[in-house]
Amino acid sequence: MGKKLSHHKIENHTGGLPAATIHIGQEHTVVGFRIGNTLTPPTMLAMGTVKTANLFKHNPPTEAEMEQAIMVVEDELFRIRHLFVTGTSLSTSDKSLRAIAKIAGVSDHGSLTITRELVEHTFNRLAAIVQGRPARLDSIPTHAEFCATLLILREFMHHLDFAAIEVADPAA
Repeated sequence: MGKKLSHHKIENHTGGLPAATIHIGQEHTVVGFRIGNTLTPPTMLAMGTVKTANLFKHNPPTEAEMEQAIMVVEDELFRIRHLFVTGTSLSTSDKSLRAIAKIAGVSDHGSLTITRELVEHTFNRLAAIVQGRPARLDSIPTHAEFCATLLILREFMHHLDFAAIEVADPAA
């Protein structure tokens, strides 16, 4: 896993509102929480870029492979849905999510925000390729780990009702 979540960053950026951080690792996704002044131990989910990418046998993945991966991710998210309250903010320092923001069209200047709508639009671009649109007509990557990361982010924001995710400036 290697990377630790910083509860300090959660506390300083939210002004006391509920906050969560996400780190999508290779084998696991780690979610940190703060509600009020209470920090909870990080939660580890059995989904990550490589673990989820292993479900894909084709490049790009087939529709069936994507559907299977979605079901696996949704099962993991179902376990933690009760931990979130409406209005919880979401943040990350993951370089892979910063790359998704750039592919989605967000300017890469310091800290940036990706809305759920932008994530959905980016996922729909990938879905069009999975459904047969020639990959050369889009600049979106189709390799397994990118597909897995985008799928995890999309399902996380969609099913846990996050309107946006703040991606920290790596230089900060």
